[in-house]
Amino acid sequence: MDLRFPLSLRVLLAATLALCGLSCASAAVRESVEKLTVEDSSERALFVVDDAQPVAQVLLVFPGGDGSLGLGDSPPAVSPGAGFIGALRKDFVRPGTAIVLMDSPTAHRSMPVEYRETPEHRAWLAALVARMRERFPKARLIAVGYSNGAVSALIAGREPGVSGVVLLAGIFRRYADLGAFGVEVPMLVVHHEVDRCVPPDFDEPFRRVLKPTMVRNVAQQYGSELCGPVSAHQFYGQETTVAAVVLEWLDTGRAPLRAR
Repeated sequence: MDLRFPLSLRVLLAATLALCGLSCASAAVRESVEKLTVEDSSERALFVVDDAQPVAQVLLVFPGGDGSLGLGDSPPAVSPGAGFIGALRKDFVRPGTAIVLMDSPTAHRSMPVEYRETPEHRAWLAALVARMRERFPKARLIAVGYSNGAVSALIAGREPGVSGVVLLAGIFRRYADLGAFGVEVPMLVVHHEVDRCVPPDFDEPFRRVLKPTMVRNVAQQYGSELCGPVSAHQFYGQETTVAAVVLEWLDTGRAPLRAR
C-alpha cells in the first residue's frame, strides 16, 4: 500500500510552508478536549488540529504506561513533565494533520499491557476506529503507539480504514511477538539506541523485516528514571528528530536506518 500523499497535495503543503513559514502554520493550530461515544461510553480525547488546510491525515495516538492522560474538560498546558506526549502535540502537527491523543477508557482508567490484548479492549478499539472514520471520512488514518501503547496501535492497525502503524519506543523486540497481531498495513518502528527502559535488542527477523529507525545517542544527560520524561525512552532532547523521521515516512514511505 502506498502511504504517500498525492504529488499535488505534497506540493501544496510545501508551497504553503514556504510562503508563510512555520509561524503562519502554528497560528492555525487548535487544541481541544472532546468527548467521544465509544462502545456506549463517553471517552475523552485531546484533538490538536492545524486548520491551515482541511484535515487529510489523522494520527490516532495511544499513550504508553497505563494509558491514562488524566484529561479534564480543557486542554492541559504542555510542560516538560509531559514527556514525549507533549512532543507529539508540538512537533507533529502541521497543516492538514489532526493529532488525536486518546485517554484511557472510562471503564479502565489504568490499562496494563495484559488488558490491552483482551477481547474487551479489542472491541473498544474497533469502535474507536469506526468513530474516527465517521469523524474524518476523507482523511488517512494512522495508528501511533508509544511504549505500551504499541499494543493498542497494533490492534487498531488491523481495523478497516487504518492505513499505517507507527511504533515509537514500543515494547516489542521479537518479530514473532509483533507478527502475531497480523498487521498487514505499512509499519514504522522508531527506537532510541540507548533506551534503557525497553532496550533495543531486536532479534534478527525484526531488524530484517521492519528495519527499525534507530535514534542515535548524542551524549546528553538523562534523568535517573529509565522510563521517565527525561529519558532516552522518551527521546528527550531529540523529539524533533523523531518527528522528522515520522513525517518523512508518512510523506514518502521511506525512513532512515539511523537518525540524530
